Amino acid sequence: MIAVLGGIAVVPASVSARTRTAVTVFHPFTSTGAPTLHTRTKSGYCYTGSLAIDRRDAWRCFVGNFIYDPCFSSSRVHGIVICPNIDVDGGVAIKLTKALPKGQADRGAPSRNHQPWNIELTNGHHCAFSSGASNVVHGVRLNYFCKNDGNNGLWGYPDRHTQPWTILIAPFTTRTLHRRRAIRHAWM
Repeated sequence: MIAVLGGIAVVPASVSARTRTAVTVFHPFTSTGAPTLHTRTKSGYCYTGSLAIDRRDAWRCFVGNFIYDPCFSSSRVHGIVICPNIDVDGGVAIKLTKALPKGQADRGAPSRNHQPWNIELTNGHHCAFSSGASNVVHGVRLNYFCKNDGNNGLWGYPDRHTQPWTILIAPFTTRTLHRRRAIRHAWM
């Protein structure tokens, strides 16, 4: 049962009591330089810092006409970036055809203090930060698009004052925001 307080759906205490949101600061490479994800290799280039997360090692990249964001570089491994897929269980390794545009890099360090670029809800759905066109309702942006849930997106950013963290969920065309979902895992 979900209670509605002040127009916002509240996750039942039984869910909150047994679940904490896992938080992962993503690292693309191991200490030996191997990718931390199973990847397939493509050729492309990065043209600016990521729009999905403010990290100096995160990039927005092209492979053909497709944009990958975020893609992560390493100070130890040159000429390649790792772009996780939405499930963060694999991804693309882009063999760079141009040097990284260091002058276009973001300034932030990898940190748990960032807003997530990827979220897994407690129902197993993964949602990735939208770095492109979106929608706004009552000043709250549709920030995350979800795999396996084509009708709904996540609005705003997670509420970190609860355990597990929660976030607003609603259809893309909604005019009101009132339901929250619990977050199982957040990647920064």
